[in-house]
Amino acid sequence: MDINDLKEQVKLNCTISDARFWGYYSICGLLMRLRELYRSEKALTLWEGIPKEGMSEWIASREAEWSSLETKALRPLEIEGNVYDPFDVDRLNFYLNPRGFIYGGGYGRFNKPSFFLGELESKGELGDYLVYSSGKEFCRDLSTSVAMLQGRCIFMRLEPLKTLLWDKFQELQARRFGGALKEAFSSCGVEGPQPPEELYHKIESLSAEISELFILHETGEAFEDEYSDQWLEILNCNRDRATEFYARGVKDLLADTSEKGPLTYIIGERKRSLLNFFIVFLDGIRKEIFPEILTAFQKFMDSGDWSLLEEARRTGYARAYALRERIIALWKEGKGGNIGAFIRKYVKNSEA
Repeated sequence: MDINDLKEQVKLNCTISDARFWGYYSICGLLMRLRELYRSEKALTLWEGIPKEGMSEWIASREAEWSSLETKALRPLEIEGNVYDPFDVDRLNFYLNPRGFIYGGGYGRFNKPSFFLGELESKGELGDYLVYSSGKEFCRDLSTSVAMLQGRCIFMRLEPLKTLLWDKFQELQARRFGGALKEAFSSCGVEGPQPPEELYHKIESLSAEISELFILHETGEAFEDEYSDQWLEILNCNRDRATEFYARGVKDLLADTSEKGPLTYIIGERKRSLLNFFIVFLDGIRKEIFPEILTAFQKFMDSGDWSLLEEARRTGYARAYALRERIIALWKEGKGGNIGAFIRKYVKNSEA
């Protein structure tokens, strides 16, 4: 099999997807994603600087390519005479996995098609799900999802996770007070300034441990799949970015606090290091609608009482469940044409 030929085919679909959806990102968010995509395509290490001139030329070239592809359809993938739909991940991986490769394809935020091709790090089972872990990635789109749920498959992408952890550690180094972020890294033995290669190896080991957090989030999301069809309709018919962020935040909190989700596992197994990183990665809408967990975490730091966290988890789950029910009810009542206004009026400003 010519892996380079497949890489170019997948990369083309990645670029077609980016050409259609780059405008959904904020300017700051787009620039950050472009920097990481440039780093990935140029095979730069996490500690190498990105040359301004080279980056500028690359962006100009990519924008010109987007202009020529924004109306094009995604292409089927051809491997040794066999043709595959780009979303047929099961058939593709049945062929690719024995050869040491992994392919992922699905829909992410803004209903954007997202693809990646890389080296297969590991493959295992978790309950009824197959869990794939990817190592080095040959190509990807602007999306930076660390984990993806596709049917009965969970794709864990270690390369984006390493980048996320690396950036979090650099953020810690720039802080005067570390707080939960310092606690998270210190509990895993990652502390202080050190040579970049040494830091990278520690981040690499840490990513294998922390990946459990993201895999469990996907299993929680799969478990809480009631109304999944209606939820997809709401997201697909809505093009308001703030509304989608809020709706996805509700769904993410439901997964996090589910009995099959990461927080239940962390509390049940007394996983202190995973708890620290759960708090670190809690951001945006999830933090807004789940303030109890931050209060419980602060009290836990002093008392070591895990029941405080369990009480907060139950409260968070009840709230996320009620919010989801309210959104679905509004949708069923035929008010989905302006679901964003109803979320702001009946959900976001409520005391659910």
